[in-house]
Amino acid sequence: MNIPAGRAATPLPFNGIRRDRRDPAGKTGAVNVDVLVIGCGPAGASAAIAAHDAGASVLVVEKRGHGGGNALVAGGFLWDVRGPEALRHVETLFFGKTGRSVAQAYVAGLNDLRAWITELGGEPVVVDPPPGSFPAVIPSWPPVPGSDGVRYWVVGGHPDLRRGEALWRLLADGLTARGITVRHGHAATSLTVTGAGRVSGALVTGGEPVTASRGVILACGGFEADEYFKDAFLPVPYLHRVGHDGNTGDAIRMVLPVGGALWHMSEFFGWFAFQAAEYDAAFAIDYHAPGFLLVNAAGQRFADEAGYEVHERLRALVNVKPALGYYPALPAYGICDGRTLAAGALNGVVGTPNDYRWSTDNLAEVRRGWITRAGGPGELAEHLALDPAALTATLTQFNAAAAAGHDDRFGRAGGAGTVWGPFTHSGGGLTDALVFGRLAGQHAARSR
Repeated sequence: MNIPAGRAATPLPFNGIRRDRRDPAGKTGAVNVDVLVIGCGPAGASAAIAAHDAGASVLVVEKRGHGGGNALVAGGFLWDVRGPEALRHVETLFFGKTGRSVAQAYVAGLNDLRAWITELGGEPVVVDPPPGSFPAVIPSWPPVPGSDGVRYWVVGGHPDLRRGEALWRLLADGLTARGITVRHGHAATSLTVTGAGRVSGALVTGGEPVTASRGVILACGGFEADEYFKDAFLPVPYLHRVGHDGNTGDAIRMVLPVGGALWHMSEFFGWFAFQAAEYDAAFAIDYHAPGFLLVNAAGQRFADEAGYEVHERLRALVNVKPALGYYPALPAYGICDGRTLAAGALNGVVGTPNDYRWSTDNLAEVRRGWITRAGGPGELAEHLALDPAALTATLTQFNAAAAAGHDDRFGRAGGAGTVWGPFTHSGGGLTDALVFGRLAGQHAARSR
């Protein structure tokens, strides 16, 4: 999720989407539809629109009080790749973790997505890399075959909104225009199965049954807000969410008892972030000038700080180099000079569900004590409880490498389901949601 600095994200209403009428006791009865969509973010909305347009009756259930998912705090970047090496490009990035038929379907969906957005009334706008972010947000993988056919774009037409919000407004309006029923505040708790083993619907909050004759689509997010799943499946500890709190692995919990399979469970994408005690979600951190480095709990550098694709940064924590005599233990600390601190808000490229807007010069965060200022390495080490000798040596080596223009140590001069394996594109998460949401909706509408 890469977004320009701007105002704090606010939930966008559905503007007239029908909600089920309730009886005086506040409950709804059994519901029969062709397609049930669980989750109302970009994937769920795309699936619902596609299924409806293919002639199916559709119900969407969303456990939160509003839809939008993480799109509301996302940068809204979308991407596609064209040309003779388009398939090779995505298969290279899939790294053998995703089959060819899925790759082919993905490329076809990528190439059709701008036309679909236009049909919905959206304005596809091609974008260039945003300036002054280290590492740069895009292009994501310039050396990969077929990268000359990659384009990044966003949904325009809403200058008052963040790009992710603009995308969600378009999808929300699409649901409204079709009269698709969305039940907010209704969580699916389990899937129901016929005697023949076919998923036939779901139980929704309070045991209310929903029967879906053509299929159930799980679009209810990943598990970044679930501590158990993160500990069980991901290779790095102490991971905090930067998105909303509703992604608690509901799809995993529902699909396992009915025989569903899992894939890509160890894959993760994220940023180094700051967790403030007074806020639930972490603040993703980006620097806007090159005068910064990362050190571990021993006061030592552990990576080429600018050498990772923007979504891949946390992989530095599993890239252990024993010959250098350390491992990248957490917590990690970002250290920068005054020029880098003044170059732009450390949080803002990636949005946050927290009700807080980061200051453009970072001085408000200095006053809050979130950013520690010091007159030298020894004083900084004392504030951070690090070894003064180790931190001084680290900063001395880094400054010498910067002056020489060569870094001998590191060579400095990265949902409920995702198509990606170890690598992703900027905008890959939202694009994945739209492409496969549409495919899932179309497929479910055709099922009998």
